[in-house]
Amino acid sequence: MRAIIYVTDDDQNVCSALSRRLARKGHLVRSFHSGVSLLEALEYEIPDLLFLDLKMPEMDGLETLRRVRQTIPNTLVVMLTAYGSVEDAVEAMRMGAYDFLIKSVDFSTVEPALHRALEFLELKRQVEYTVMEKQRQFSWDHVIAVSPSMLTVIESLKQLARESPSLVYLHGEVGTGKEFLARILHYNSRPQPGPFVAIRCTEQHSSKLESQLLGYERGAFSGADQATAGMIEHADGGTLFLDEIEHLPISAQEILSEAIRTRTFSRMGGNDRIPINTRFIAASTLSTDHGEQESRFHPELLSLFRTHQISIPPLRERQADIIPLAMKNMRTYGEEIGRPKLDMDASVPPLLVQYRFPGNIRELEALIKRAVLCSQGPVLTALDFYSQHAIDPNEQLPPNTIRLHFELGRYSLSEIQGLVIQEVLRLSDQNKEQAARYLHVSPQTLDEQIRALGITSQTTNTSCKPT
Repeated sequence: MRAIIYVTDDDQNVCSALSRRLARKGHLVRSFHSGVSLLEALEYEIPDLLFLDLKMPEMDGLETLRRVRQTIPNTLVVMLTAYGSVEDAVEAMRMGAYDFLIKSVDFSTVEPALHRALEFLELKRQVEYTVMEKQRQFSWDHVIAVSPSMLTVIESLKQLARESPSLVYLHGEVGTGKEFLARILHYNSRPQPGPFVAIRCTEQHSSKLESQLLGYERGAFSGADQATAGMIEHADGGTLFLDEIEHLPISAQEILSEAIRTRTFSRMGGNDRIPINTRFIAASTLSTDHGEQESRFHPELLSLFRTHQISIPPLRERQADIIPLAMKNMRTYGEEIGRPKLDMDASVPPLLVQYRFPGNIRELEALIKRAVLCSQGPVLTALDFYSQHAIDPNEQLPPNTIRLHFELGRYSLSEIQGLVIQEVLRLSDQNKEQAARYLHVSPQTLDEQIRALGITSQTTNTSCKPT
């Protein structure tokens, strides 16, 4: 990368030689001979990197560094001295210097330091860009909320973003967008949030899930060859999202409750309490208002859930949001395939609004994507939905009901089995354990069927020909 570099040294020969060396690398270099002249220049331009001499008259390097950190805290500062001491280096690093170098006649120490600093700057810029993109992607403006029920949800989320409680509980049907809303809450909280770490509590066996969540000390169990941080630690300063938390073992729920309450926890096999500043957002299809849930949750965790819980309404109960959501997805998928000006004709909105969407927003997204792929002209029509057998306008299906359309004699029994498994996986949000429960088979049996039929977790029926 090409950087703006300032060199400040009261020795004009050293300053000129170092500036020329850096300029030959393609960088924009400016030189100064005192801390005062450097500080004056900072009012007009901010460098990426500053080489600063430690021993200077009038204002020495440490005092200059102190003022520089107040003015341009993000600029990397490399201290230079011909008379290095451990005390000077420690003090400079304590005040925020990035590196500390002993000046040599041939400046041999400068290039390695420059390389390290530029690598750090490049990584820092990439991280900042990623964070800005995430904040843009999950800003409040990206939430479709027209219906009263969803406006209430958004207002509750905004209040929680301001308060930043240690635990938030989101519950709603499969496909209602719980993880998306968790990310919205995370990226709009203050102060600036740290990492967002997500774990699905049905993906591993209970023992493995517990070690993944808490981490473990060396020797905690067979195969634990070294101490390993868990997801709670990885999410420190940010958010740990626990999806389908009702599947978290009761023993782990008890440990989680204590961590939320005390803001400390212990790794598996360890006794030391590790302090954390982690927000927990738990999600489930279960409400806390029914007695049957008491057997799925540890009593203390259930009590914590009830303090800050939000119910996400299913799509059929927020009909005013269906068309705005559909339009947003139509434009997104249209842009992806080079057709950004797609529109809907008047026959489509009534068709979508009266459909029950048992798979909620996830089903709507898949439905629109297939319609966009099936459409031929610049306008989506009802035929684009009928032709993929996605919607029957006369059919009112209850939640968690699958719908299959196929021409008799066209498909084999194994192909029909594949269609059933695909639909059940879709309603299960691609969760194989949930799908296995719906189909009354073991997860192992379902895996065998998926492999035998060549089904992937992302498989969808994109056939566009009417039967």
